Amino acid sequence: MSDTAPNETDDEWAARVTRELRGGSRDALAEIYDRAATTIADFVRQTTRRDESFALDCLQEMFMRLAASPPAVDTHAALLAWMRVTALNLARNAIVSGERRARREQGVARHDGRADSALTDLVPDAVDERELLAWIDAQIDSDERALLRMRFGQGMTAASIAHAIGATPSAVESALRRLFARLRGKVEA
Repeated sequence: MSDTAPNETDDEWAARVTRELRGGSRDALAEIYDRAATTIADFVRQTTRRDESFALDCLQEMFMRLAASPPAVDTHAALLAWMRVTALNLARNAIVSGERRARREQGVARHDGRADSALTDLVPDAVDERELLAWIDAQIDSDERALLRMRFGQGMTAASIAHAIGATPSAVESALRRLFARLRGKVEA
């Protein structure tokens, strides 16, 4: 129940806040958030079996869509259904995107049939692994060293590295590509 209409039913509330939201009211969006955010986040988390952070990301995107293009509903059930379906569609898109990214990364890592081919391709076969690692260590800074350790030492994906360091997966992939290009350039020089 809202403070402005204490005798309002759930259906009247839903019709009113969506009408106000279509009129551009930020207060209506805040009212919907206060009343439904926890329910929708819990629903996404339970349905997808992902963590709270994932559910909150989906919830945030769902509210951005709600603010940009509010549905014309006249019942509380219809509003909740719209929010659940939208949040689940966003969750599905995020999951599919993450799986595609992981498959791309696995394909790149298996390029030569070896997970560490990106490192071993940098120098001739005559160099042993210790010499290779010592040479690489001398060429890179601490941030690059940490990135390589996470990717190859711990076997983390670009997405998991991005999550750990607060970057995007594409930024991690770009950083790795630039690092390998620079190291290859030094080997060829």
